[in-house]
Amino acid sequence: MDFDGDFSLWQRKIAESLEGTARRLAVLEALSIKTGQAILDLGCGGGHLVRDIALAVGDSGRAVGLDASADQLDAANAHCTGLDSVELIEGSASDMAFEDGSFDALASIQMLEYIVDVDAALAETRRVLKTGGKAVLISVLWDHWRFHGPDPDLNDRMHEIWRGHCPHQMLPFEMTARLGAAGFDGVVQKPLAFINNTMHENAFARWAARLVAAFAIGKGIDKDDSALWLDQLAMADSENRFGFVSVPVLTTAVAV
Repeated sequence: MDFDGDFSLWQRKIAESLEGTARRLAVLEALSIKTGQAILDLGCGGGHLVRDIALAVGDSGRAVGLDASADQLDAANAHCTGLDSVELIEGSASDMAFEDGSFDALASIQMLEYIVDVDAALAETRRVLKTGGKAVLISVLWDHWRFHGPDPDLNDRMHEIWRGHCPHQMLPFEMTARLGAAGFDGVVQKPLAFINNTMHENAFARWAARLVAAFAIGKGIDKDDSALWLDQLAMADSENRFGFVSVPVLTTAVAV
């Protein structure tokens, strides 16, 4: 799934939502940042986390954001204006252009499940971290990511098609074994589950619904049905019967 154009905008809206902000704060807390550290934000998107990292490490530190999307990096560059410690790089998580042991810590929010060869990405993650460095990773249990309110048959079709947007549906349950094989230890996991019962402008669900609707078009859903699904979500919201649930999982591990 490419996060360019409208997808890039909606992803940034998600990052700025109440739930996106809470998720980012959980990552920052887990990183336990110290002034002067070098920290990598893998899949930095619009730059919200890398900006927070830069403010924490200060001018003597290094806050690096890597992303495969040029649109996202343009947004990140604008978001991080005036922060000299920020470096933004277009590239792949599976083949990073950094020296071994370049970083004290690394964060990645909801990116690893989009990489087909996730083990290669985790091996690269370990390579660029110093021994003892911490990886703070968030991935989603996609089987439990769901909207409620529309016609059940149409809603089921939309969710089934959405499964195709990333290759790893339940990655958090695989992370302990995968991280161990990549050279990490001390894996700890914490659920960051949340619900929305409204689709206001600052709700995660409002912008996530647009991602789903746009992705589904041409993949078994036509434009009219996609629009109908969005209309049904809005109707459910107006009638106080809307719901959305997501179960992101925060995973921390130490490079050994």
